[in-house]
Amino acid sequence: MLVNYPKFQAKDTMLTCTGKTGNALEADLGTAALQISDILYRNFSGAKKQVDDIFAGITDVLYIQNRAKSALSIHAKIKRGVKEGSVNSFETAQNFVLDGIGSRIISKSLDKLDDSRITKMIDELKVDNKSLSQEQKTLLRKYISCQELSPEQEAEIFPLYEKFARPLIEKRSQPVVDSLLLSITKHRMIGEGLTIDEIKSKGLLTEDLLRRLEKEDIVPLEITLMNNYRGFHGLPEFSGRQIQAIRKVTDNKIIIRSRPDLADYKKFPNEGYTKDEIRDFALKASGYRTAQANVIHSNGMLGELQFRGDLTNKFAEYEHIAYDLREGKNTLGPIFDDYKSAISKLSDKDYNDYNLYLEKYYNYFNRLELGLPAVKPNLPDKFNRVLSVESLKNLHDQNEIILADAGKDFIAHFEAFA
Repeated sequence: MLVNYPKFQAKDTMLTCTGKTGNALEADLGTAALQISDILYRNFSGAKKQVDDIFAGITDVLYIQNRAKSALSIHAKIKRGVKEGSVNSFETAQNFVLDGIGSRIISKSLDKLDDSRITKMIDELKVDNKSLSQEQKTLLRKYISCQELSPEQEAEIFPLYEKFARPLIEKRSQPVVDSLLLSITKHRMIGEGLTIDEIKSKGLLTEDLLRRLEKEDIVPLEITLMNNYRGFHGLPEFSGRQIQAIRKVTDNKIIIRSRPDLADYKKFPNEGYTKDEIRDFALKASGYRTAQANVIHSNGMLGELQFRGDLTNKFAEYEHIAYDLREGKNTLGPIFDDYKSAISKLSDKDYNDYNLYLEKYYNYFNRLELGLPAVKPNLPDKFNRVLSVESLKNLHDQNEIILADAGKDFIAHFEAFA
């Protein structure tokens, strides 16, 4: 049932901290959140159908999640936007909620690789058309088997591990990437008048995708930004080759952030990155990983697509809490008090070490998704046990129940203050 409330007029009421404080500002924010939620609710089915039509027929997709952002979440987000100075009207509030329609396309995990298959892949691996030396093969096998290596050995072997894993990354994600390429191309054909002959002459699509484009009813998709997020020491969701294919099909008109393969870039994470590199390479200290795209749905709704595996998807539900707390982005309830206290007491060095622990968990789940050997990380002894992944998951699950109950009772602030 839709809530009845007076229409919020951006011209008459500005969402700003200047001239409005306390109850008056909260009333504006609450009303705007409800109206934006109402708009998303009414347009959700169309956006969901578009995503489902593009990706639901792929056998390698495990499941698709679609949701419209709740009024409670919208309220928290636009309130932060006011504080940052990005939101001062209903229009800016609506545009600030880039993930109003959120969709996750979750790929199936690969079958576990046996030792003989791993050995064969190592033996067949070539760099600059040269096979690996015996020493490189030995170190790479140790890395794949989760054996401890020195920082110097890791610096040498990780680029080879990344190259070794590329066929696995692409095997799991290529069906999704193909559908993405076709939908982006179709959007350009409709919006820009791009022709089949131009697609062929520019080599935008492979022959098999060209045939599909000509024969199938392809649903268009407009993307405005893509981030191929991963940790400093982790693998990407989309390989470097796949990212290049997406760049090409968008005619390099869309910002796509992704780190080049280290075998090409020649800079190991431990050597350090500049802030610009961290941004442009979509690197996350906690190891957060997903290929994430901002989109404009055919019905005009702003949305966010995330592509990743089932295990990392579940972990990502609660991993980000530490970062949000450090950045002041989250107003969590009393259930998180002990966790918040432990996070706030961490020095910068200890917080970096805690992020390394979280990154190892992302890499652990990603290894399982790719069918590779994996060993579950342990929380370093110096940390409070409340900071463990097991504790964090438990707190998150309890908090979700609390939030669900709070969402049921969310009303416009002008009603609460009447």
